[in-house]
Amino acid sequence: MLSTSILAKLYVLWMQSAVYVFLRSIYRAFSRGFRNSTIVHWFTRESRLEPIYRSSLFARIFRAIFDFFDRLLHALWAAIRRAGDGSATQRFVRRFCRSSFFLKFETILGGAICVMFIVPHDYWSNSYALLFAAGLFALYVILVGAGKRKIYYLHEMGFPLMLFMLACVFSLGLSFDRSDSLRILVLYVTAFLFLYIISADLTTPGRMERLLGFLYLAVMLTSLFAFYQRVVGVAVSASLTDLSLNKGVPGRVFSSFGNPNNYAEFLVMMAPLAAVFAASRKNPYWRLLLILGMALPFGALLMTYSRSCWISMLLCCIIFVYYADKKLLPVFFMLCIASIPVLPDSIMTRIGTLFNHADSSNRFRLYIWEGTTQMAKDYFPGGIGLGPGSFAVLYPRYANPHALIGVPHSHMVYLELVLELGLLGFVSYMWYMLRLWKDSACKLLKTNCRLARCVLIACLSSMVGIAFAFGVEYVWYYPRTFFTWFILAGIAVAAMRMSDEAASGKICNGELQ
Repeated sequence: MLSTSILAKLYVLWMQSAVYVFLRSIYRAFSRGFRNSTIVHWFTRESRLEPIYRSSLFARIFRAIFDFFDRLLHALWAAIRRAGDGSATQRFVRRFCRSSFFLKFETILGGAICVMFIVPHDYWSNSYALLFAAGLFALYVILVGAGKRKIYYLHEMGFPLMLFMLACVFSLGLSFDRSDSLRILVLYVTAFLFLYIISADLTTPGRMERLLGFLYLAVMLTSLFAFYQRVVGVAVSASLTDLSLNKGVPGRVFSSFGNPNNYAEFLVMMAPLAAVFAASRKNPYWRLLLILGMALPFGALLMTYSRSCWISMLLCCIIFVYYADKKLLPVFFMLCIASIPVLPDSIMTRIGTLFNHADSSNRFRLYIWEGTTQMAKDYFPGGIGLGPGSFAVLYPRYANPHALIGVPHSHMVYLELVLELGLLGFVSYMWYMLRLWKDSACKLLKTNCRLARCVLIACLSSMVGIAFAFGVEYVWYYPRTFFTWFILAGIAVAAMRMSDEAASGKICNGELQ
C-alpha cells in the first residue's frame, strides 16, 4: 500500500528528476570540499588540551586518590573472599546470584532510573534521586574493588566538565542565599553522579541495551499515564495557557512530571533512545510491535501542547533522519506537510499563537528576559549563586513591572547559567555541551559498532533538539528533567567509550551489533 501511495510516487519522481540530479551533484562537490576544509579539520581534530589536563597536577592528585581507594578495596575484598572461601554463603552466591538478571548492576541502574521517571509528581521527592545516585555509586565502587568493573578516573570525563563542576562549587562563595544554593548544589552532585556512573559502566552493547530497555519502559508508562489523563480529563489552567487566544485547547497533560512543559522536555530527550531500543530488536515481530508503540510518546507530546518542545522534537527528528539515512529527508518533510491537514484544530490553534506577541506566555517571557538581562550585566563575572533563593533576592530590583510577581527564574537555561554561575559556569557548560555534540558526530561516522552508532545518533539529535528548548525554557528548574539531561550526556559518553573499545577489539565479536 505504501509503495503505491501518492507520496511514494512523488518520491520516485523526485529521485529521477533532473533537478534532483543537478542538486545532488552540487551537494556532493560541496560535501567533499567541506569535509576536507580547514574549518572541519579544526573542529574534528583531537583536543590538544586534554592530554595536558590528564598529565596535570590536579589530575594526578585525583588519580592517586582513586588508585589508593582501589587498592584498599581490592585488599578488603580479597580478605572477605579468603574468609568466606568454601562457606555456604559463597556457594549460594555462586549458584543463584551471579547469573541473576535482577542482581546485575546495569539492571539495578536501569530500574532506578525508570522508577525515578514513572513515580507521579505528588509522590516524588528529590531526596530519592540522591539516594539512588549515592547507592549506585557505592555499589559501583564495590564492584571496582571486587574486580568486576574497571576504575574510571575523574579526568576521563573531560576538562570542560571539571571546570563546570568547580564553577558550581565556587558559586557558593558568591551566593545571596547560601543555604538554598547548597540545596541546589546537592542536586548538581546527584546529576554528576548519574553522569559518572552511566559513562563508567555502559561500555558494552549488552549493558547499554539493558538501560535502553528500561528507558523504553519509562517512556511507554509515562505515555500511557498521559493518555489516561486525557481520557479522565485535565483542567485547563490559565497559568499554562492564554485562554483568550487558545480557545478549544483542552487541558495539557503532564503525566508523572507535574507540568506539561517538563514532561514534553523529558520526551524530547528520551524518546529517540526509546526508538533506538525498539528498532534494534532482532525479532521482527517484537521490533514491529515496539516501533508501533512509539506512536504513544509522540501522541503524548502533542497533548502537552508545549510549542517549544514541538519545535525541539522536529529538530530532533531531522537530525536523527539525516544521520540514519539522509535520503529519507525528503520523505520525512513530505510526511510532515501531509500531516498538517489531519492535525486537530486545537493543535493548529496552539501553533498559530507561537509568534503572536499578544499571547500572554510570549509577552511574559519577554518581560522576564528584559529584567534578567539587566541583572546578568551586573553579575555576569561571578554569578549570584545557585538556586531560586538568590534569584528572589535580586530580581525585584531589575524586574519589569509587568513581570514582578511569581518569577522564580529567568525562563532560559543559558541566561540562568550566566546569572547563577557567572562567566566560568556559562563558558565551561557551553564548551562541554558543544564538545559532546562534536565528539558524538565524529564517533558515529567512524564507529564499526552498530548499536553505538544508533545510540550516538539518538543522543546527538536529543541534545541538539533540547538545546532549542533551553533558549525559551529553564528546563533545569524541575530536578527530574535536570537529571534527564545528565543521564543523556552519560549515555552519549558511554556510547563513545563503547565505540572506542569496539575499534580496539576489546569487545567480543558476538557483542558487536
